Amino acid sequence: MKSIRIKFCILMVLLILIIAGSLTGCIDISDEISTMNDTSNNTVAPEPKNTAFEGNCGVAASAQMGTDIIGYPTLTISVQNISGKDISAIRFYAVPYDVYGEEIERWITSQRHLYTDDMIRAGQSDQLHYSFIESSIKTMRLYVYSVYFSDGTEWGNKDATKSTILENGTLIEVSGEE
Repeated sequence: MKSIRIKFCILMVLLILIIAGSLTGCIDISDEISTMNDTSNNTVAPEPKNTAFEGNCGVAASAQMGTDIIGYPTLTISVQNISGKDISAIRFYAVPYDVYGEEIERWITSQRHLYTDDMIRAGQSDQLHYSFIESSIKTMRLYVYSVYFSDGTEWGNKDATKSTILENGTLIEVSGEE
């Protein structure tokens, strides 16, 4: 019991010293805060540019939502290779929305990252089909965030974070069911 009182007394003394030092000007954190907030004397470095997403991704694409025979949502992506190089793989990121236009947050993360490693030759087209287990999906925003070419080069970044994808990825228009 005595050790608890001693620890409490030490804590109170430290707290009183910090408050007293702040009031007497010995410890003035307001200068530090104003210095941190004052950018007039500081040179702001430009945000580093994500060069992995520079230029054209080499893909022209459109997408269509539909339903399969048991009523679950499907996505068909029509992809044309306009790069002049063979494409070995493409990664897409999907942001699903319900009938009210609200993002479905509880959606399985693994279904957000769509992938194909079907070779698409330069100048050729392909259709990709995906089925989803979340029946409330009515439409989505779809982004290309990595195109891997057969020569070993990549547009984008296969390991991009969600914020990087949403900021730098190529948006593909997705139409709803007709």
